[in-house]
Amino acid sequence: MDVPNRGRSLRIPIAIGAVVVLGAAGVVTVRAVSGGGSCSGGVRLTVAAAPEIAPAVRDAAARFTAKGPEVRGNCIRVEVRAAESADVAALLAARNGGTVIPGASAGPSPADADVPTVWIPDSTAWLTRVRAVNREAFEAQVTSVAASPVVLAATEKVAAGLGGHAIGAEQVNTLLSKVAARQLQVGAVDPRRSTAGLAGAGLLYDSIAADPKRLVDMVRVYRSIALSENPPALLRAAATGAQAVLTSEQQVLSLSSPTATSRKSDFSSDPAIDGDLSGLVTMPLDPSMTLDYPYAVVSGKPASNLAAAELLRSALTAARDPFTRLGFRGPDGSTGAAFPTGHGVSQAEALVKPLSDAEKITEVLGYWNATTAPSRVLTLMDVTSSMTRPIAKGGPSRLDVLRKAATDGLGLFTDDSELGLWAYAAGLPGGKDYQQIVPVSALTKGQRARLTSAVAAAKAAPTDTCGLYETVLAAYRSLKEGYKDGRSNTVVVFTDGANSKPGMSLETLQLELERATDPTRPVRVVLLGIGPDVNKQELDTIAATTGGRAFVVQDPEQIGNIFLQALIRSS
Repeated sequence: MDVPNRGRSLRIPIAIGAVVVLGAAGVVTVRAVSGGGSCSGGVRLTVAAAPEIAPAVRDAAARFTAKGPEVRGNCIRVEVRAAESADVAALLAARNGGTVIPGASAGPSPADADVPTVWIPDSTAWLTRVRAVNREAFEAQVTSVAASPVVLAATEKVAAGLGGHAIGAEQVNTLLSKVAARQLQVGAVDPRRSTAGLAGAGLLYDSIAADPKRLVDMVRVYRSIALSENPPALLRAAATGAQAVLTSEQQVLSLSSPTATSRKSDFSSDPAIDGDLSGLVTMPLDPSMTLDYPYAVVSGKPASNLAAAELLRSALTAARDPFTRLGFRGPDGSTGAAFPTGHGVSQAEALVKPLSDAEKITEVLGYWNATTAPSRVLTLMDVTSSMTRPIAKGGPSRLDVLRKAATDGLGLFTDDSELGLWAYAAGLPGGKDYQQIVPVSALTKGQRARLTSAVAAAKAAPTDTCGLYETVLAAYRSLKEGYKDGRSNTVVVFTDGANSKPGMSLETLQLELERATDPTRPVRVVLLGIGPDVNKQELDTIAATTGGRAFVVQDPEQIGNIFLQALIRSS
């Protein structure tokens, strides 16, 4: 039968003896009708499922309820709604006063009726992210109902240019080079909202582990990724050869298969999905990464709901056909007779490797957020006389190293960032230990030019007395006063030594910074020590007080990479 769904039709095979009723927001209520009777009241079991798998879950739920299942004599009504995994994760996190999206504020706590009993997101990664907010968010048993490998989808020509049938370290290096040369663009749904996007971002992140010098290349790729909330539109762009798209095997198969009509109707009304995707090939990631569609039961629900959820779990685990027809593999990576092939996809069993490492997820999301979100940075440049000394014997001066780091660093900030520059040393014009050179302002072409000129013209003062503590405190207060939400508000300090001005002690600086701290308006201090005279312990203490980081640079060739790490890891 065809069920209207937001102006479109959704074809759901319904077993004899079941009634389907359309609810709000595309919710389908499947109610058991046994022996000519009807199910009134009973146990209402709500299920939120990722949009691509929701049609299969509805189909399986209809078959389940058609058999008249009961909990303690009460019939079971199953309500399945298609819901983006990121939206449900945000709702569950807000339930506990937290958030799963880096840089986002926690939303209002939802009413219990708005929280589903069962959640089937696209990946265990979402459960991991919610558990970071509340370890007891779900009941203990979690099982997968389907799987689909994450792939890079592209035309055969683009795939051949990347040099392989899978995307491993060698292909990533080629991809980085092609993106840097503007020969190719990568498309994805935002990794903060998509596990396929997150897996791809993680693969690029892994590329820098063996070669840290490629960090700048990774950042450039991150910033050049074409983001879209509409995977079908991304795949249409990939079919024209304009992009290589991070997605799942199932999405490519479902949008290309003649049997995917219901999938298209449920997923999007965008006409892009009607384009010819026959020329696309899929290249799995190496090492493999898989969407595993876990069946998770939300904690804190009534016992009758939990019992109904366990019955539905068993039914979905046994119902393979509804999932296979839409291009989903079994939880073990196997396929069935109805599994569609093509696009380089075979019926051979695939390795199932869910993304579940909490530390890795946090690290990748941190890098993504820090490199793609706008920043608000006030840079403090040490201009004491010691900055004219070489960083090492026979090497460039410390001031020259600072100039290069600051100049190259400008290219790592997005145009909607805000940057400013202070210089500091005792006895600067104005009678203070610091002087504003360029005020914090939007990074327009003119602001970039002003900063570049100021850094190039910087000269050492005729004193080696450094009021580091007073300068850091003044900069912290200044940045906090003009705090901007949605940005990384950071004080970046370049120094080649330590505080050498009598007066304020390190303990006093810590106390004043703690007094100025506002958890709702975090300002971090990141310090980069240049050369052998740096007091690393002092820098670590200052950084730790504000949640920042301290780094020491001995090799001038590494200053750019370390500067970027400092910015990223402070975000």
